[in-house]
Order: sequence, then structure tokens, then C-alpha cells
Amino acid sequence: MVLIIIAGIILSIVALFTYWHFKQKYIESRQRADFMRIFGDWKSSLPTLEFGASYGWGTFTVTFVSKQDLEFAIRNKLTEDFKNCIKSYYSSRFRVEDAVYFTHSETDQLQ
Repeated sequence: MVLIIIAGIILSIVALFTYWHFKQKYIESRQRADFMRIFGDWKSSLPTLEFGASYGWGTFTVTFVSKQDLEFAIRNKLTEDFKNCIKSYYSSRFRVEDAVYFTHSETDQLQ
């Protein structure tokens, strides 16, 4: 009887981890779709999106090819649109300003 209870507990834990894993993959695919909807028609090189995590919350790094691309996205409120989409996936305690980071990969040339 004890063996059946232990097996039930182990199966429950495995089921919860499996559910959580597939739920995270589904949410990540929806977040990537939001990214493509907002930045998919990019006239220059498409920025990249990297997923991460910190203290149980998602983190997101959007990297543009150039500083001008980043500035264009900020001016046209594409960065705000993306942050609002990401914010919609989390509770009110989620601090989107700390979780979504925009950068560019262009390095300044010293002459």
C-alpha cells in the first residue's frame, strides 16, 4: 500500500513538471509570435529575441543590428508595444521594465 502511495506521488510530480514544461513552451511560442507580429516587417535586419529567467519570472532581450534600428523602434513605440504584450502574460507583480531589455549589437569604432 505504501508503495502505491509513493508511486502515485512520484507520478503526480512528474505530471506537474511535464505540464509546466509544455505550458512554458506554449507561452514562449505565443511570445515569439507577438515578437514577430511587432518586429516581423522590419525593413532592416530582423532583431533577435532571447528568452531567459530571473527569480521565476521571464526575461527577454531584443537585440537590434544597429543603434539606428533600436532608435527607430523606440521612436515608433514598437518597444512599448512589445513590453505591453509581454506584460499581458504575467500578474500585476511582474515588472516589465526590469524584464525586457532592448540593445543593439553595433560596436562603436574608435578612430
